[in-house]
Amino acid sequence: MKRLIYLLAFGSSLVFNACLDLDLVPHNQIASGSMWTTPDLALRGMNGLYDEFYCRDLDNPQLGRQKSGMNRQGIEGLGFNTNYNVSGSPVTLLTRAVKRADDFQVKREWQFSYTTIHACNDAIANLHKAGLDEATYERYLCEARFLRAYCYHRLNMLYQGVPVYLEPISNEECTKGQSTAEEVWGYVLDDLKYCIENPNFPDNSLTSNFGRPSKGAAYALRGMVYMWKKMYSEAASDFSKVKECGYGLFEGEYSEIFKVANETSKEMIFTIQFDAETGFSDNIQRIIGARDTYDSWTQFLPNPDFVDYYLKDDGSEFKWEEVPGLEDWNKLTVQQREIFFCRDGLNSTLPSKWKNEVKKRVGQDIFDKYYIDDGNEARIRKAYDGRDPRLAQTVVTPYEPINCYKPNYNKDETQINKKLRWPIISQGSDGGDVWLNDRGSAYYMYKKYVEFEKGALLNRDHCETDWPLIRFTDVQLQHAEALNELGDLDGAISLVNEVRERAHMLPLTNGGTGPCAVSGKDDMLERIRYEHRVEFPVEAINFFSEVRWGTYKESKFQGGTECGTKSWWGDITQLRGYYDECMWPWSAPLNEIQRNPNLTRREGWTY
Repeated sequence: MKRLIYLLAFGSSLVFNACLDLDLVPHNQIASGSMWTTPDLALRGMNGLYDEFYCRDLDNPQLGRQKSGMNRQGIEGLGFNTNYNVSGSPVTLLTRAVKRADDFQVKREWQFSYTTIHACNDAIANLHKAGLDEATYERYLCEARFLRAYCYHRLNMLYQGVPVYLEPISNEECTKGQSTAEEVWGYVLDDLKYCIENPNFPDNSLTSNFGRPSKGAAYALRGMVYMWKKMYSEAASDFSKVKECGYGLFEGEYSEIFKVANETSKEMIFTIQFDAETGFSDNIQRIIGARDTYDSWTQFLPNPDFVDYYLKDDGSEFKWEEVPGLEDWNKLTVQQREIFFCRDGLNSTLPSKWKNEVKKRVGQDIFDKYYIDDGNEARIRKAYDGRDPRLAQTVVTPYEPINCYKPNYNKDETQINKKLRWPIISQGSDGGDVWLNDRGSAYYMYKKYVEFEKGALLNRDHCETDWPLIRFTDVQLQHAEALNELGDLDGAISLVNEVRERAHMLPLTNGGTGPCAVSGKDDMLERIRYEHRVEFPVEAINFFSEVRWGTYKESKFQGGTECGTKSWWGDITQLRGYYDECMWPWSAPLNEIQRNPNLTRREGWTY
């Protein structure tokens, strides 16, 4: 069993819930006054700083009912790559309704961050009482200040100005108004400067104290703050230091980065450690897996616009009309394009009801002209061949054979060669249709972070692959972006090519001809954005990048005002809408505004 450093004998050290009422200290927790009095208790207290990062409500993973833990799923659902298909508790920030300051996500992010911040403040103020040796004391201080900086950085990305508390306070003292975004960045930089300049903070945590922050993590986070502030020279300098601290690109296949066996690689700068047996784990399998993969729910689906966004392996743009046999793609309506995705045998081996239903939707003439009874599946498969290899490592595409395991099904053995087909007819066992939670249309399915084979998981709620909050590829690509902004096109290309080489994509060139030839600064920025978008699905990172770039509305909504859960051919089955500019920045949550009269309401939100 992997080593999990965050476990506590007595629960978390001291729990703060933003500025929520806390009248009693639970019996399984240690009060602040006693927490920081011995080295052993101090260690437990430091471990407790990570407690809020973990989801405790694994039995109720619907997006609107998560009561604790970092909001991985909700943030991912806001990103370009992912749509969600949830009937009971949708992400209300992406529904066709007004934007409410009592939205679950708005409250959850605020609560997570301030709970952790107040616990860090408690540690910073009291660690000197524990009788620690100087090196341990300073390392603990750096760790607490890094976590505080991380949380204020996250708050500032979302809310653009929040109250700043740097000392332990009671709930009644949570009365500050928002500092400006620039002021918050200043506090974050102060904490990170302390970490970077402290000789007792280790360069990395690759061989000891794995999962805890390090000087390399502090350089990475500070560089990311500088990117928000458009201080590109400072960002580039800090990003170069991350590699000097011992971190670097994972050298194997892209898909192998996210396997348990490689979660201690030099790619992982700051991660949340999961362990299935202890319950300190994740439920991403249930959210993105299928009924045929540990009986999961497929609430998150790869966006077809995102799938189409993957380039061809020669670096050129993918176009449906260039796929052999699909030359008439642009002549058909979105609804009529369903015909290209239908399974074989509608005219011959399958009951007529399935053919008749397809004919009703696409029209008799379209069916007769384009449907191939023995070859429809092979034709559409060509659309996914010869693409950026990260597509096949991230997404299960139509008619791709996969093996799957569902407990107590198929004699409790792995099912062989199942496929995503349309129409979905029979779950079967070996050779059957992949059974998604929603089978009313044809949807893509994630492969990344999904376990398919028997024995890979204890159950669908306990996934133990660590969640990287900062990994080196993000540092590498932001470093390239900083160099590009500074006019160092060759330096930016070199860094991006290292990422592309791992993905088996052809290298970019400065000038020249062909799809990999970079024409200048603006062109290079779009190529960096491409690499970022295809590298980070299901990691809850891309939303923040799109917001920083100012491209969120354009990318998520494809330049319009509507998006939604889509079928393979682009038909919207669940509509989402964008309302004015209030998707970002977020407002202080309604419950916090009601408690604290000094918080201001943000225009465009309802209260």
